[in-house]
Amino acid sequence: MMNVVSVLGGKVHTRQEFGGDGPEHFFPLCRTGSMTNRGTKYRGTDVEVTCTVCLSYDAPKPEVEEAAPIAPKGAPERRMTREEWLHLAIDALRPEFEKIEFPLPERIHVSVGFGYGAKRESATILGQCWARRVSEDDVNHIFISPEMNDTARVLDVLIHELVHAADDCQSGHKGAFAKAAKALGLTGKMTATIATPELTEKLRELAKTLGPYAHATLYPMGKPLQPKGEPKPEDPEESPEEPPVSSGPKKQGTRMIKVTCNSKCECGGYVVRTTAKWIEVGMPVCPFGTVMEIA
Repeated sequence: MMNVVSVLGGKVHTRQEFGGDGPEHFFPLCRTGSMTNRGTKYRGTDVEVTCTVCLSYDAPKPEVEEAAPIAPKGAPERRMTREEWLHLAIDALRPEFEKIEFPLPERIHVSVGFGYGAKRESATILGQCWARRVSEDDVNHIFISPEMNDTARVLDVLIHELVHAADDCQSGHKGAFAKAAKALGLTGKMTATIATPELTEKLRELAKTLGPYAHATLYPMGKPLQPKGEPKPEDPEESPEEPPVSSGPKKQGTRMIKVTCNSKCECGGYVVRTTAKWIEVGMPVCPFGTVMEIA
């Protein structure tokens, strides 16, 4: 489409149709300076537009990008939660389960926390998986112990629990579970597997791609004791009793021992409970004078 210029000469404008005095006359898009609606006629021209106003009309408008939400001033940058990190790890590990033809279920719940029934007196439970049949939404639940912070070890334990999820806890630590665990690079006792050196190296590389694991180690039995200097003479010999480390039930400090009397005694089988400290002093006697025995 041709442009237009005044019959008197001047800047070249963008053409705009105008009914006026015949098809050879036009009116420009812009109306600036000495140009008016009356008395100025324009003719067609092949010369490029020189009017800056017309050029501003013709110039393509820049696409307006949606502005990112502005975080409040001083607000900390959002970090990936540890559960999000674990879910990303599961997605990254899925192909490894596909390779050994032991696929993971489509959905898995994973959290950081202590497994049900974990007793502190026994070996530490680093992970636990629950079968789909005991979940309201038919999805496996996996718990990863908060006592771990080393990312390669966290992923190592996660793989162990994912094998349980793929098997839906059907095989325990034998059969299909043991076969899949070994194929994935887990070794050692199947109830407490560890990653082979080769798998550990792969897991360290995976941890780097996942980013920081937003978790700090929890010490249920208290933080490891730090070496202290020589006590000063004025330091008290006994430390004050420490406050509870959690809101759960208080751990029994002293185990009570059951002591009973012979059922043939006239007391009828008198029962008391005492501590090892007092048993070392001497065994209790029943009301009829019979020395009692540990049950």
